[in-house]
Amino acid sequence: MNSTRRSYEANVLVVPLGADAVRTQEAFADRGLDRVMTVHGVAELGSTDRADIRLACAPLHRDGWRPSATGLDVDALVDGADMVVLLASDLAEVPPTLCHAVADAARAQGLLIAALIVGSENWDTPRGNTAMAALREAADMLVVVRGVALAAPFLDVLRGGAREPVAAP
Repeated sequence: MNSTRRSYEANVLVVPLGADAVRTQEAFADRGLDRVMTVHGVAELGSTDRADIRLACAPLHRDGWRPSATGLDVDALVDGADMVVLLASDLAEVPPTLCHAVADAARAQGLLIAALIVGSENWDTPRGNTAMAALREAADMLVVVRGVALAAPFLDVLRGGAREPVAAP
């Protein structure tokens, strides 16, 4: 988003949970959010059994903090990240077992786990209630925002945020 110098830049991995979350992350890319990796294939998973999960990882926009890869298990998926962001929009689409599988792999590597809910559709349904409980259990922090206009800058801040260049005295 902002090309100014950063004093610290975290390796952020976004895991979109459902088709609506995939569309939300595409809006992040449209806003130029660079140096963030995202996961592909979550919406197509047939099984959420940790042993069967194989996913792809690629930069969210142009640049990522590691090369694109396919066929990753959850441990390899989170490897190299500083923070994992479980991204949800339609809570009825969130697979609770996948939330826990990714969070367990991240926690085993000492990573910070955030749940970012954008728009929070279907929060008042039985599936939405189950998903919200899973996100609360899986994440170290849970943030709910109204839309992409707030979510994209939030991810930029998690990643390190923009810093003004230091002027020479």
